[in-house]
Amino acid sequence: MDIVRGDFLKGLGDEGGLVAAPTNGVIAPAGLVMGAGAALALARHRPALRQALARRIEREGVRVGRFWRYGFVAVRLEDRLYGAFQSKLDFRRGSDLELVRFSAERLRLWLVEHPGVVVHLAFPGIGLGGLSPEAVWGVLEATLAEVSGAVRLYRK
Repeated sequence: MDIVRGDFLKGLGDEGGLVAAPTNGVIAPAGLVMGAGAALALARHRPALRQALARRIEREGVRVGRFWRYGFVAVRLEDRLYGAFQSKLDFRRGSDLELVRFSAERLRLWLVEHPGVVVHLAFPGIGLGGLSPEAVWGVLEATLAEVSGAVRLYRK
């Protein structure tokens, strides 16, 4: 797994790759709440993404009170793959390291089913999520070891 300095949206240049942002578990009438950070940048790039991700989350996730727990989901819009990597349930609160671990495991399983796809992921949980980069890196490195060559982590 590589850490790349810069904007994760550079991954849009990889036509066969998947671009993913850290996300939360709140679905509103407009779709998955993607109101800040990398999630907002990705939603601005592809406005239909909020609704597409919400529909996938409602099919694959589990409702936990007002929130959804899904870990990682991917959707195809036009000819591009996009993903949501969950690092928190409530966007108003900090990220949860156990949720990052769960999401990394879901991503690992997805990559095993989709060999050859490279995931361009904004480093989850460390900005607005409040987790230490070292703690998140440790979880990602251990969980994604089997597929580490297929993951590019972006950090500004």
